[in-house]
Amino acid sequence: MPKIKKREESSLQIPVQEAVYDFFASPEFKRLRPSTKQEYSQELPEFAAWCASHTILQDKNKKSWYALPVGKKYEPIMLNQINHHVIQCFVEYLQQTHKPSRSAASEISTYTLASYVRVAKRFLSWCLEDEQYSDILDAKSINKIKLPTVVKTIIEVFSPEQLEALFDACRYEESEHLQIRDQAILALLVDTGIRASELVSLTIGNVSLDTKDSYVRVLGKGGKWGEVGMGEKTRRLLQKYIRMFRVPTIEFAIESQLKKLPTRSAQQFKAQAIQKANLFMSRSGGGLTVRGLERLIERLGEWAEIEGVRCTPHTFRHTFAAMFIRNGGDIYTLSKLLRHSSVKVTEEYLKSLKQSEARRGAKSVLDTL
Repeated sequence: MPKIKKREESSLQIPVQEAVYDFFASPEFKRLRPSTKQEYSQELPEFAAWCASHTILQDKNKKSWYALPVGKKYEPIMLNQINHHVIQCFVEYLQQTHKPSRSAASEISTYTLASYVRVAKRFLSWCLEDEQYSDILDAKSINKIKLPTVVKTIIEVFSPEQLEALFDACRYEESEHLQIRDQAILALLVDTGIRASELVSLTIGNVSLDTKDSYVRVLGKGGKWGEVGMGEKTRRLLQKYIRMFRVPTIEFAIESQLKKLPTRSAQQFKAQAIQKANLFMSRSGGGLTVRGLERLIERLGEWAEIEGVRCTPHTFRHTFAAMFIRNGGDIYTLSKLLRHSSVKVTEEYLKSLKQSEARRGAKSVLDTL
């Protein structure tokens, strides 16, 4: 039996970016949700670029590790060199150089740091399972990678007056189309508590405008579909937005194609095109993205002069939760509406509630018998 030769040392020198390209082409990456793909596509190349521009060194006492920019003396960090010490140096780099996404924040959030580490670790775990890279990395060292501790902050929710001001601020948009669009978005966020990624991925076909049972069908975390009901005001706003602006825009876009088809085929083609079309569009005419939605909410917050509350799509989700409890709802039903994995996650949403509000929202066990 011939001897199996060990891989040559030179063959271990694989740039991190090369493995990242392979990961992006893998079936595992392709199975991820669009919002998760976007997160990986943003953070993983940044990690690879940092590795390509830095080297990892250990001090003389071998007690600590540090990273230095690549120079004549130092080679870039290769895939086989990555361990938990390298990841820690990358985290320190992010803390020193990255500006927070929110202008009000003074430093990068622990949540964002944890996201970078989680993405890097998942990529490295994939490498350990891939036959091309499995014998390059040290599994024990990769398993030692720990997520940074996330500092949980209490997210203040919008007051009724602030919500009214946000809706009123929609009138400052440059066109009636954008004014109605913004109102429909605000209504859907506060009335359903859906996530930003769920809202921007909605198609017109995901919306039921039945007067007796109106709801949106959303693709949530874990690739699970869910149906979330909406109130009459939200239903009417969505109906107005779709009929006045979305349908005419879609019809105009496919007008030339419809002319080439027989009447019946044209009707079917039009109906399918409308059902598959994005519900909300950006100013430029493309589908609204999560970042575009965040900018929209920030802009409305500035126009409404909102203070003391973060103007983000996620704040609407917390506001929905708080208002549900204030109106007499129970935490178990709320957890199902928010499609949380456990009630403990839901409890985090309610930390902004005062004890008196939580008490008023609780239901007596005997009264429900």
